[in-house]
Parts: sequence; structure tokens; C-alpha cells
Amino acid sequence: MRALTILSTVCLLASCAAAVTPAPVDVADWERPRVIAPFLVEDDMRPRDGDRGFDVSHYALDLRIDPEAATIAGSVIIHLDFPGGVVPDTLVFDLVPTLAVDAIDAQGTPLDYSRNNEELLILAPTGLSSPTELRIDYHGATLPHGNFNAGMLFRGTGDSPDNPGDRIVFTVSEPWSAHSWWPCKDHPADKATVSIAVTVPDTMRVVANGLLTGESDVEPDWRRFVWETAYPLSTYLVCVNVSRYVEWSEDCAAAAGPLPLTYHVHPDQETAARSDFEPTCEMITFMESLCGPYPFASERYGQVGIKWGGAMEHQTCSSIGSFAFTGDGRFATLLLHELAHQWFGDLITPAVWADIWLNEGFATYCEALWLEETQGREAYFHKMWRIGPDQHPDLFTGDGVLTDPDPILPNTLIYHKGAWVLHMLRGAIGDAAFFRFLHDYVADPARAYGHVTTTDMIAAASTAAGTDVSSLLQPWLETTAAPQLSWAIDGNPLSDGRTRYTLYLHQDQTLIFDLVLPVRLTTTAGVYDRRVRLDTRRADFRWDLAGDLLSVELDPEGWLLLTDGELPPPAVVLSPPRPNPVGADGTTLSFGLTRDGPVRITLHDARGRELGTWDLGDLTARDDPYAWTWLGEDGLGRAVATGVYWLAVRIDGRRASCKVLLTR
Repeated sequence: MRALTILSTVCLLASCAAAVTPAPVDVADWERPRVIAPFLVEDDMRPRDGDRGFDVSHYALDLRIDPEAATIAGSVIIHLDFPGGVVPDTLVFDLVPTLAVDAIDAQGTPLDYSRNNEELLILAPTGLSSPTELRIDYHGATLPHGNFNAGMLFRGTGDSPDNPGDRIVFTVSEPWSAHSWWPCKDHPADKATVSIAVTVPDTMRVVANGLLTGESDVEPDWRRFVWETAYPLSTYLVCVNVSRYVEWSEDCAAAAGPLPLTYHVHPDQETAARSDFEPTCEMITFMESLCGPYPFASERYGQVGIKWGGAMEHQTCSSIGSFAFTGDGRFATLLLHELAHQWFGDLITPAVWADIWLNEGFATYCEALWLEETQGREAYFHKMWRIGPDQHPDLFTGDGVLTDPDPILPNTLIYHKGAWVLHMLRGAIGDAAFFRFLHDYVADPARAYGHVTTTDMIAAASTAAGTDVSSLLQPWLETTAAPQLSWAIDGNPLSDGRTRYTLYLHQDQTLIFDLVLPVRLTTTAGVYDRRVRLDTRRADFRWDLAGDLLSVELDPEGWLLLTDGELPPPAVVLSPPRPNPVGADGTTLSFGLTRDGPVRITLHDARGRELGTWDLGDLTARDDPYAWTWLGEDGLGRAVATGVYWLAVRIDGRRASCKVLLTR
């Protein structure tokens, strides 16, 4: 018998993507601003992890905000519980040093306290029991905080210094900038209910989380608004918005009954915003079909305009940057993204910031599902191709580890690769199991209104699939690798007129992936779609088919991040810094370049904030590595404190980064 050997070109994702009109925006670029200017606080640090020996059950904020003076004053009453009845000697809260503390008491008894950078250390009195209440009075001017220069911002609604417009005050606190405008335990793992009373000039409105439960004139020219939410939320999801808002509302026929939808924008934006917000109820119906009832049904879903280059999924009240009000719906996926966060991020919240992809990856994937619902399957696959191989031709191999992103934010990895992990999971376990997982993951009472980890997500997916999916997901979650396949096929004629085709597959990369790989064989008799499980270095697969073979396509629709050849080399090949920990003479980075272009090195602290930039000028690709030494200083030549930092080498939109430990 004659042996037929056919080598065919793999249909790569980029070439298989349907030719549809590109989506106008990438939410990863718009939800969080990409251009970040540093705000430095000497010896500043990320809020400490751990439970600190107490749980917060409720915050009651009572604030007076002066938009003209750009100041805040007021109090927060914090309801505390001490697990096991053990009261720590010191209660550690977070508050920036630029806000002055006027007094602290526990149920009327004054307490001693001290300040240490961004920590407020309160001496617990003898006899303090559980539960208890602390009251902290404070005042001051809020300053831009964190990697987004955010926190509580005082701005104008206009478009230039010559046209400042009306005053607007708003908050954006992710990941850990809530304590830049109120004393709190600023960590996502401690959820609490919140009431927010805000007094402002009577020409302005206040919009916050939950329901508006009170509104009154408290003195001439000043008005007080009270908002309350009975659902627990993390500190970064608390919001306050103040401006000369126009407001309207509608009821949406949601799963639990009529759901109030509220809209709050500046008068100049009303016409465009009414058009852009029009599909909100349809989006809620869609999200409920995926994930179950809207999680905060007894309150409302609001959307409020802010003067910021991004958007933020504040619980029950998403904040939308004014850039998104165009009147033509081009930012519809941004609105859907923030709505999806009400389930993924607000209902269930990462217990640690390293798992932030559980927020952004899921919300980004919901964008793709919305496009599939409203524009069809081609739009879905085009979205996935565009945020995958199109923007990341090295298939994320140079972008870091998904479950330990560097930095936490901003970082397109958690959006794009996070969504691709879900896309690949769907391809592997099938639609029925995947959509069962998507629903049950958020609807399970054991997780709802609480916290999740990547381990929880894998367990939920395994339950829905009826099999352990750890081996399918872990390489994508915990490494930077991507599969590279080589293959061949031959055929032997059978006595019944058919041909036995044998497909030989080989994984060429070092790490072995567990792949569920679609295969399409086209013969003169028709098209045959098959799925194979490749979880070893090499495997052979055989099918008896009619007709002569015309073509073979691996992953014809684009369910996997893979290539049939070598991946494009990372633009920057970075060797581990030496020494690390950093010594008295600094540490040296050795890096190679695979392309020419302007190179810069950036320094980030453990909070992800950019502390320095060094431009190295135009460098050329070469075999010999370049060397650059960091002396433990920020971009202004000032010594930085002991701690963990990240150094990133950047060229042409690509980067490679490394973690260094500085000790002094």
C-alpha cells in the first residue's frame, strides 16, 4: 500500500479571525487610565495584609465637602468585631498623613493614637469588648494617591483651564486609595456595610452607593444627602460623587422584580448620555441570563459621570468617565464591562490583590459574550483575536504571570489573558458545562457577597465540568509559557475505500500543556471536525475517513493560544538582577533586545506606582546584552525605603520586568 504524507499549514488565530469591523475601544485601555504620573510619599507602603485582629462590620461616614476649597472634614464611625474576643493591643487602620486626625474615641472614651506613614495606630483601651464602635474625626485636603493619581479628586467639568466648567468631586479608590480620603481598613478581604452622609453646597447633588435615604437643608446654602447600602462591600468599591448633576431613572424588569436604574450626569452631557445609557436594561437582562439575578436587587444600579480618563465599578453605582458620553454607543462594551463587575468583583471579590484577574478577566470576557449575543459569533471571535494574538503576538510569554501580575494595575495582562483563560476553558469543556460554571461560580451562597481566590474558581469550574480542570488551567495561570506545536499527517488506504489518516502531534516548548485541540480535516468527501486531548509531549491520532485529504487545520476557529512554529521572541530578554537583594553598590540588569528602538527603564513600588523613569535612548538589537545599574534611588535621585520593587525594561510598547528586594 502507498503511504500518503501531507504537511499542511496550521490555521493560526490571526489568519482565521473573521473580517468584521473592529470594536471602537479596548476597555483595558479605558477602564483604567494608562498614563500614570507618580505621587510620592516618603517611606510609603501598601496597606498591610492580614485580618489585623479585627473585622469591620459597618462604616458610617459623615462628611462635609467644600468643592471650591477642595477640602473634606467629618467623621467615620467604625463598627468592630474581635474574633474569639481577643482584642489586639493596637488597632491598625489606614489613613494618609496629609489628612489630620482631630479626635478618636471608643463609645465616648478618648483614645491615644500615633501615625506611621500611611498607618493610623490606635491604642486599644483596657476593657474594650466585641463588638465596639470607634469614632474618628478628621479633616484636610485630599491629594492624588496611588498609581492612578486618584482617591478623592476635585476637578472642573470643562475641557481646559480657560473653560473649567462646574466643580465636580469624585472618588476612584482601586486598588488601595480609599484611605486617601477616609480612615478605614483598606484591604479587599474585609467587607462591611456603609452609610454615607455628605453635606455640600445646595446647588450640587451627591451620588453614592446604595439608596438615597435622606436629603435635607442643614444650614443656609448647604444641603445634606444620606446614602446607605445594606450589602457588604470592600473599601475600594465605596464612592462619593458631587456635582451639578441632572438625574433620571427607569425601572428595569429584572429577575427579582422591577430594578431601579438611576443616571447622573452633568447637564452638558445629558443628551449624549441618554442615548449611550439606553441599552442598560438589555445588558442587565443579558448578565442575569449568564450569572443569575442582579446581586443588589433591593437597592439599584446607578451610573454616574465623572471627569476622569477611565471608569470604575463602584458597587451599585458605576462611575463612567465623561469621555464615554459620545451619543453613538461606541463605548457600549465599557458600560457592559462595569456592569459585569457587579457580579465579578463586587458580589464576589478577590481575597488578595494578586487575584485581580478574577475581576478584570471575567468582565472582559463578558464583553466578548455581549458581542456574541448582539453581533454574532464572528464578532465574538474577532474580539478574542484582537485582545489575544493581535495585540500580544508573543502570546503573553513576555507579560508576566497572570496570578501574580506586575504591577497589579494598570496591566492589560489581567484583562486580556484573563479573558483568554476563560475562552480556552469554554473551548475545552464545552458550552453547557462552561455556562453552568459561569452561573454557579457567582451564585453559590458559599461565595456570594464574600471573597474568592483562583483556587475557588478552579474548584467551581471542575464541579461544573464534572472533572478536575486544574491541568488545563494552571500553565496559563501560573507560568508565562505558551504551546508550540509541530505536526504531520499521513494516510493509508483501507479496503473499504476509506483512508486511515494519522495525525502526529508534538509539543515543542519545555512545559507540557494539557490541550483540548480542535482539528478540522477537509477531504473531497466533506469536512470532519474532531477534538483531541494532547497532554503529553507527543501523541498520534487516527481517523478512518472517506475521500482524499485536501487540508488540515488545527484550532480552526481560534480557541487556543498556540503556534505551529517558534513564538516571536520577546522584545526584551531580561536576566535576573545581580545581586538580589540589592547591595550597597546597587544591582545590575542585563538585558538583550530583539528589535531596535527607544528604551526606558521604569521603577515601581509594591503598590505598582511608578517612582522613576530612565530613558536610555535609541538602542539596537544585538547578541551581547546591555547592562544598567540601579542604585536604590527614585527618578529624582532620592534613596527609596527598604522594600520590594519592580524594575521594567520597555521598548516599543513591550516590556520585561523583575522583582528586586532592597535592604538598607
